[in-house]
Amino acid sequence: AYDGSEYAFFYASDVTERKAAELRIRHLAHYDALTSLPNRNLLRDRLDQALHLAHRYQLSVAVVFVGLDRFKLVNDTLGYAAGDQVLQLAASRMSACVRDVDTVARIGGDEFALVLAGGAPEEVDGAVLAVQRILGAFSQPALVGDREIFVTCSIGVAVYPHDGRDAEALLQNSSAAMYRAKDQGRNNYQLYTAASASRAPQWLSLETGLRHALERDELRLHYQPQVSLRTGQVVGLEALLRWTHPELGPVPPETFIRIAEETGLILPISEWVLHAACTQLKAWHAQGMGPLRLAVNLSARQFRQKDLATKVSTTLAQTGCHPHSLELELTESTLVQNIEVAIRVMAELKQLEVHISLDDFGTGYSSLTHLKRFPIDTLKIDRTFVREITCDRDSAAIADAIIAMGHSLRLQVIAEGVETRGQLAVLHTRGCDQIQGYLFSKPLPPEDLTQLLTDRHSLSLPSTARGAAKPTVLLVDKEANMLAALRRALRGEGYRVLGADSAEAAFEVLAQKTVHVIVSDLHLPEMNGAEFLARAKDLYPHTVRLLLSESAELQSLDEAVNRAAVYNFLPKPWEDGPLREQLREAFRRHRADHKRP
Repeated sequence: AYDGSEYAFFYASDVTERKAAELRIRHLAHYDALTSLPNRNLLRDRLDQALHLAHRYQLSVAVVFVGLDRFKLVNDTLGYAAGDQVLQLAASRMSACVRDVDTVARIGGDEFALVLAGGAPEEVDGAVLAVQRILGAFSQPALVGDREIFVTCSIGVAVYPHDGRDAEALLQNSSAAMYRAKDQGRNNYQLYTAASASRAPQWLSLETGLRHALERDELRLHYQPQVSLRTGQVVGLEALLRWTHPELGPVPPETFIRIAEETGLILPISEWVLHAACTQLKAWHAQGMGPLRLAVNLSARQFRQKDLATKVSTTLAQTGCHPHSLELELTESTLVQNIEVAIRVMAELKQLEVHISLDDFGTGYSSLTHLKRFPIDTLKIDRTFVREITCDRDSAAIADAIIAMGHSLRLQVIAEGVETRGQLAVLHTRGCDQIQGYLFSKPLPPEDLTQLLTDRHSLSLPSTARGAAKPTVLLVDKEANMLAALRRALRGEGYRVLGADSAEAAFEVLAQKTVHVIVSDLHLPEMNGAEFLARAKDLYPHTVRLLLSESAELQSLDEAVNRAAVYNFLPKPWEDGPLREQLREAFRRHRADHKRP
């Protein structure tokens, strides 16, 4: 500020990038990252609004619950990338079957929900017509890569006010009707009836079995290591619940935990988990396994217990586990249900000297404005951001923003779901503190985890010096013989030559190595070469990019090529002499544009 003297001093800071990242996080708090549809939280808001208007003007509201049939088979046989394509196509088809004023949301996994508002009281005709359009749309084949597959869906419908008078009842009843549709052979729809309320036989069997799982000693805890990106050593663990049904075998956690939450069984199960985890941690410490910290998830219903802090304190006393060694994990959606109550409960837990972490950060209802008020110690970057951190600029920017935000609040930041060396390299470069994921270890039973700790297994960390002494070119082609021919053509040129057979593999290389020039074929498995180079330009703008293709194919790629800022085209087939000269020119261009690699 000016003080009357001859000079004045001003300070300015550009927060454009940080604000943009925060806006992207806010967007992902309301919308599904894969399909761009509203998520469960935004769906509830819109459904509540529709019910309010329906009550005022005596209208109906139809809630339509859609589940894809045998979607797991797509993931298991074609891979998760194909599964993502199917989910995106499903979202597009459903959106095309309803009005602009209706809501289509993805609420998790392969399940969607629609809100169709504005009909006459208890009218179902409009909803039935929309459902029939959806079933008709799904009768058409889906092209996934170069394969044609058929994915059908099962649909349940519940209508306000006859089938429920609040959002929770309508969602639950439409879900029950959808399960009845699956019982009836799939690829059909069912209107909610009292009979719909009964779950599928297997669902009922699971619920009955879960009620006896504790007394029959069928529940087990597995533990996934958390690794420091400073030392590569295991510094923590996350306790994860597993259940093996005596007849059905292993049950996916997302299935039985959902049953536990709906039936209220989550409370005794959660108490068992906390006690068993603390007992095991005390045993590891007694064996000299080091100052490990153990993370245990708190369910939303458990967090709402008035005597939660007392229960945690009692468990710590009974097991002899030190409070500093325990970390309680909460999700954003749990905290924002009642901010003031959440802050009070967390303060009570902090008085016990336990640590608190915020799990799945960035995916729940936005709590950025409240984050600084929460007495937390750790932020966990959700796996949805980590999955595409090497190949998507937005995911990388969001991870950057979360890491920077966490560090500015003096919090530790953990990334979960780390599965590749490329993801590790990006997170290491960005200053993330810890990671967990299959790259280092899957969740292990106690005996296997004990062996891992005894062997002092550690993570090999990426080198901090990514610079390459030699000019480096990355060759990307799905054909192994083409990659070999390109390598032979460049032999003796003094380049470090790296290769990849897909865009996914190429992004892994780019995340770990310094590359100056990229040569990509037009035809790649997951995306065409122009799209790959466009993404590479966004993430690695210092690279010089060349596209390898037949000249006749380039006419229709103008827009994509402009996005990728392709420096030049290389003909296919090529002649070795001109190819080498093109590469020399590309490296001269790189040196001219970037004085240092």
